[in-house]
Amino acid sequence: MKVKRMSTSTLKKALVQTYMTLFTLPIIAMIVWYFLAATTNFTTHEFSLENFAFFKEPVEYAGVKLPMIWSIVLNTIVYSLLIVVIEVGISVPTAYAFSRLDFKGKRAAMKFLFLMRAFPGITLIIATFFILVKMDLVNTYLGVILVAITGSLPGRVYIMKGFFDEVPWDIEWAAMVDGTTRYGAFKKVLVPYVLSGIGAISVFAFLGAYGEWFLFKLLIFNDDMMTLAGYLSKLVTKENQIINYGLITAIGLFYTLPVIVFYIFTQKLFMKVNMGGAKQV
Repeated sequence: MKVKRMSTSTLKKALVQTYMTLFTLPIIAMIVWYFLAATTNFTTHEFSLENFAFFKEPVEYAGVKLPMIWSIVLNTIVYSLLIVVIEVGISVPTAYAFSRLDFKGKRAAMKFLFLMRAFPGITLIIATFFILVKMDLVNTYLGVILVAITGSLPGRVYIMKGFFDEVPWDIEWAAMVDGTTRYGAFKKVLVPYVLSGIGAISVFAFLGAYGEWFLFKLLIFNDDMMTLAGYLSKLVTKENQIINYGLITAIGLFYTLPVIVFYIFTQKLFMKVNMGGAKQV
């Protein structure tokens, strides 16, 4: 019987590994195709690194002029980290309040958050644009950040609430009985229990901000203020025609690889969201 159980377990693992390998093959094929397209001269069909010249000089092709990519990389990193800090800083205490505290209007506030998740951001973009115009926040990072976190915070709060709901009340009560304040219990007892949730929403926030291009295309008019996604979108089309295939794939490879590496090292956090964020929401 033990032999059969071991063989069944091994078979299940092999099937899962095979499935995951097949699932990742298109991604691997995409990266390989990106590399070949970026390093092949379409005229001579020889190996060439000319498409990677954007590392050392501004991009200028067919009337499109873009700044040095390193300033754009800095914009992307700073913007992404700001989004992570703001979303985590707001969603964690908010989720704690919804999970642990009993206050007037709690149910109404939860319903309002759920309602905010129900509306696609694109349906509100015209009204949002006019509001930002009135507030003089168009063509500013503050305007983009406000719109971005408004659309994503409800989901982050719901995920974190699920993690807080799974922490037993007894642990928090025991800490307060021992003399600590509610804030002390939150900081020293609850936060260590929900670190995986905080890490998960941080990863979601970073990847969402890293791939943001629509808000920058709509609200930012200066090329120097773009992020990498917007930088790449500037090259994709010119009057609905692809302008430089090799250059686009080279920048696309540079843009994609950090995300893949980041995902490899943080994939366990994604799996833990199912344990915390999906329950009691």
